[in-house]
Amino acid sequence: MRLKNLESYRIGGVGSDMQLGIPLPKTPDGRVYRYSPNENAHPRLFLLGDRVAGFALPETMSVRMSHMPGTPGTICPYSGVLDEDEAFTHPDDVAAAQEVVAHAAAADIAEAFHGMFADLGRKFAGNKFVKIKPGPKPHPKPRPRFARRDLLRELVCDECGRDYGVFAISLFCPDCGAPNIHLHFAREALLVREQVEMAGKLGAEQGELAYRLLGNAHEDVLTAFEATLKAVYLYKLTTRPADAPEAKPVANAFQNIERGRKRFVEFGFDPFGSLSADALAVLTLNIQKRHVIGHNLGIADAMFAEHAADARLGETVPLVGEDILQFADICKMTVDYIDAWLGNGGLPPSRDAVPVKPIIAPPGKEPATLMVGKLGKMAVRIALWAAERSEKGLDDFITEEELTKAFPDSSMDELAFAVAELAKDGYLRTTAVISKRIPRIRVAAELFITFDPHAVKTDPASDVVTIVDLALARSNTVGVEELHVATGWSLRRFNPAFAYMVSQIDDRRVLAGGNNDYPARGFFLMDEDRVDLKRFADRLRG
Repeated sequence: MRLKNLESYRIGGVGSDMQLGIPLPKTPDGRVYRYSPNENAHPRLFLLGDRVAGFALPETMSVRMSHMPGTPGTICPYSGVLDEDEAFTHPDDVAAAQEVVAHAAAADIAEAFHGMFADLGRKFAGNKFVKIKPGPKPHPKPRPRFARRDLLRELVCDECGRDYGVFAISLFCPDCGAPNIHLHFAREALLVREQVEMAGKLGAEQGELAYRLLGNAHEDVLTAFEATLKAVYLYKLTTRPADAPEAKPVANAFQNIERGRKRFVEFGFDPFGSLSADALAVLTLNIQKRHVIGHNLGIADAMFAEHAADARLGETVPLVGEDILQFADICKMTVDYIDAWLGNGGLPPSRDAVPVKPIIAPPGKEPATLMVGKLGKMAVRIALWAAERSEKGLDDFITEEELTKAFPDSSMDELAFAVAELAKDGYLRTTAVISKRIPRIRVAAELFITFDPHAVKTDPASDVVTIVDLALARSNTVGVEELHVATGWSLRRFNPAFAYMVSQIDDRRVLAGGNNDYPARGFFLMDEDRVDLKRFADRLRG
């Protein structure tokens, strides 16, 4: 019996022992359903299309790739799991293939039976006693068809040119494995820009609607940013050893910069490490502003009024389109930096966005309002100035001339008293100088640890945890330059945190000397030091 309908799907086999290949149903745009074999990679479903026409594949894998594109194997975009192509077959496609085969087999069987009776009819055509009259040739039912729909977020990998679609934030290209979170956020930033432009086209009579559109755009930036950080963090949790302690629920940890930093400490990475002090200040203010817009109808509350210099309690927070786009730019810079971390240090190729305007920290409240211990207002002002002027975060020298020039409206007695206060509390080290009213001043590490969060918007007490984790992962001798490179931070940010850590190590094991860029050139670690440093970091983690 010839099975011509089934044979149309033959891809191998001998005789009636056929191996069949059923084409996968496609979406209107030509993609096929794929389903991750990883049960925890929610939502598991994604679409896979073709490589875009004209895209030149590299001959070898780039540093960002984990799989040679165009070769057998598929990568789950949500979890990074690599498996055989067949493992990603969607259950609906299996059922569809079974239905196609059943339809073809039924058509072949019906045609075979009709042929059998037609042959019998011809054989007994002259028989007076037996008459066999076959009916009309059966008309096969239409082939089964299966609808497939495209997903909302369609992407094209800028490393290998593969077209694909996803339901949720995906981390990797399913063909080459390169991180693709920068593509997701770039799309979000584009949608935000369109909302801002839409609001800008509304007339004055539609001011309320324009404000609502800008508010939604501002909220969308942080929502996408928070979701991206959360997705990356949850992925990194899956890469930990099986016996790693259970992580605390994420909740809204990534709506706060410092809490977000602490989440990534165990991986030795600061997601905000690429941002300047000005960019961090702008990001911080916008995160606070989002709370006001989302939960307080845009009315400044006491917390926001405390941080924003131009905010007035009970008044509507102004929204400016350029500020929202700058907020999105800074978030994208951060996402690109995280994407590079996932991509073995290779920056994403499509970093073509030009900042909408220069990033300058917003004016803050008058520094004199800051209260630190029993220090007077003048002492606080000098400490903030000393932290701001420092280029390397080291024990800088300050002369009397530099101090009086920085504070021309203060008397010599006021300055001398303030310096004495700071020295008394361990923020400065002073040496008397002949014929000078004010002693020679040297900044102590304690000043940076205390005042950097207010002066340059970095926190050595948080950063030191990252450095301790990096140090504990190394051998007994730890070099400062190696640690500095591992953090990716500026010298100004690195040195206060490094000095803070070194203060916890026995002086006899600290390597002095070296160049003038660091507080020390390294240190030796004995087991007792490792215990002390681990407990020190655990206390700071809280």
